[in-house]
Amino acid sequence: MKKEFFYVEVAESHLPAVWMAAKRTSLEQGEIAPFFHYATARQANLWMALFRRYSPFSQEEGRGLYSRAAKESVATLCERPGQLVSLGCGTAEKESLVYDALLGRSWKADWVCIDGSLSLLLEADRLARSRGEGVRLVLADIVVPDLLDRLLPEGAVSRLITAFGLIPNLRPDTFLEKLRVQVARQDRLLLGVNLAPAPEESPESYRASAEEILPQYANRSTRLWLTELLRDWGLREMVESYEVKGVENEGWIRFEATVRWKRDREILLEDGSSVAVQRGSSLRLFSSYRFTREGFARLLRATGFEPVASWTVSSGEEGVWLAAPSDSCSKPTV
Repeated sequence: MKKEFFYVEVAESHLPAVWMAAKRTSLEQGEIAPFFHYATARQANLWMALFRRYSPFSQEEGRGLYSRAAKESVATLCERPGQLVSLGCGTAEKESLVYDALLGRSWKADWVCIDGSLSLLLEADRLARSRGEGVRLVLADIVVPDLLDRLLPEGAVSRLITAFGLIPNLRPDTFLEKLRVQVARQDRLLLGVNLAPAPEESPESYRASAEEILPQYANRSTRLWLTELLRDWGLREMVESYEVKGVENEGWIRFEATVRWKRDREILLEDGSSVAVQRGSSLRLFSSYRFTREGFARLLRATGFEPVASWTVSSGEEGVWLAAPSDSCSKPTV
């Protein structure tokens, strides 16, 4: 029986000392860095179960949305991308549709899959292999400042960059600003966005639609996934009052899952150092932003991008945006 080997490039962000520093920072700031929720095989499997249950992509219409967005986006490109860069690729099911669309134009870009989870990265590789395609696997923190520059081959090439699962769970303006610094004027982005299906662009409608979405986060399966980290870190008995709620901040609504420390204590870390926590202070396990269509278009423009086109499912809960650096578009449309 032939044994398969997987070849993965590992960035410095995954050195044990760097991970330890990120863990310490998460505890000190009371906010768990998102990539920690995908670190183990069990966490990855719990997340994949959630994805298949709740993501619109698991339904025929949702998959059709990404397929249509991929084909129509690629049709607008004036030149063959030298790279297809999939940031936060997960299992790469959505990203593979973009690769198919490129192949449909006889364009075979170098496909680079990047994720902070080794388990999910291997799932992406398994998918690519099952289709007979080769993919470059990079295990890295997605927000490394010069990540895209490191991956760029010699000579200027255009890139199609996908980020289908990152906007909801990272601070979106900060992520887009960091991304803008690394993209060239010929590059194009395909971004997946979670939406609040507000019937009109008003704060009241936005809030009301967000309240209807809350059950997608406040459920047993999501709690099991998010609290797996507490078990893995030995913190489960130190916290209480698990809660999921919508929070409005700077005009954006995000769903947060939090717990609270039961008492004052020192959390001992693996390197022998410790972090002091206070009774009643919160530890935010997770957050997920929801936008309106116009709200996200405004965010793109504010961070140096122009929306070129967008697609949404009929429920209005998920969308895909094609965006370009502002200095490369003269007539954007949404």
